[in-house]
Order: sequence, then C-alpha cells, then structure tokens
Amino acid sequence: MFIVLVTLGVLLAVAFGAAGLGKIAGVSQLAEAGVHLGFPSPIWKLIGALEVAGAIGVVIGLARKLATIGMLSTVGLVGMTIGAGYYHQRAGDGFKEWLPAVVVGSLAIFYGILRIATL
Repeated sequence: MFIVLVTLGVLLAVAFGAAGLGKIAGVSQLAEAGVHLGFPSPIWKLIGALEVAGAIGVVIGLARKLATIGMLSTVGLVGMTIGAGYYHQRAGDGFKEWLPAVVVGSLAIFYGILRIATL
C-alpha cells in the first residue's frame, strides 16, 4: 500500500506544484483564470505559493516520521480545492471548469486516508 501512497503523493505534488508555479510565473492561461475568478494578481500568486508549499509538504510527509506535515499539507490542499470550486461556481463556470479542482481534491482526500492507513 505504501507504493500506492508514494505514487499518489508524487501525482499530487506534480499537479499542485505545476499549477502553483504557473500561477507564480504568470503563465497567461492561468493569469486569465485568476482574473476571471476575480483575484488580484498578488493574491493569485499567493495562492500559487500555497499550492507549491502544499506540494512540498505532501512529498516531505511521505517520510514516516514527518507524516504530520503531509497530513497538514493535504488538509490545506483539500481546503484550497473546495475554495476553487466555490469561486468557479461564483463566476458562473460550468462543470468542465471546476472539474479539475474536484479531481485533485478527491485525490488529496484519498492520499490523506492512505497516509493515515500506512502509519
């Protein structure tokens, strides 16, 4: 089961890390999404930094002695995906636009459950 945990942790880290770095770097498609959702650029970049921090925390949390860091990071990432869903709904976006947040949020929940199960 630990192999599944590591695989899922790496997938989460890549997904959130890439999204966060893209927000920080101001990638045009992500910057447009931030404007569409109503975020000023500094807040959008802060969200990106939090995503990167969460991704790093998930990877660090794969170490058994640092599992608490991984769990706290996972809780933060799940909270961020809930917020993403809210903001997409508020902006009038359809299922297609907020589906990625639901998918990575669900994966983060599954990771958290596996992290607890493998302690």
